Formats: sequence, structure tokens, C-alpha cells
Amino acid sequence: MELNTMIGFFAVVFGLYTLVARQIAPHQFAKLEPMKEKFGDKGGFVVHFLGYTLMPLIVGIVLLYQAFALETF
Repeated sequence: MELNTMIGFFAVVFGLYTLVARQIAPHQFAKLEPMKEKFGDKGGFVVHFLGYTLMPLIVGIVLLYQAFALETF
């Protein structure tokens, strides 16, 4: 298994974990509260969601697509 494939897999797993864990146990995220204090409740949530959920999912999906697709970008 190539390094990019492993990074892509772990990025997708991490993104899915943060997506689910934020709903079940938001107190586990040490950086969420400081972000909410700095940017407000909604802004902090959006920044945290973008950085810790959406970006890992996008990067992971792109890396896995590149690894398993017949054509490359």
C-alpha cells in the first residue's frame, strides 16, 4: 500500500470520526471551545468543521481517488 493511499484512508477516517464525535461528545474537542470564544458560537463551529472535518474528508477522498482511479489529475 502506498503512502498516499494510507494518508487518504486515515484522513477520511479522521474526518468521519470528527463528524460523528462532534455530535455525540463535543467536550472531547479541546480546540472547539477556544474557537467558539474567538469567533462566536456559529463561527467557531464553522471554522472547526472546515478544518477538522471537511478538509480531511476532501483531501482523503482526492488521495484515494488518485490511488484507485485509472487516470490521474
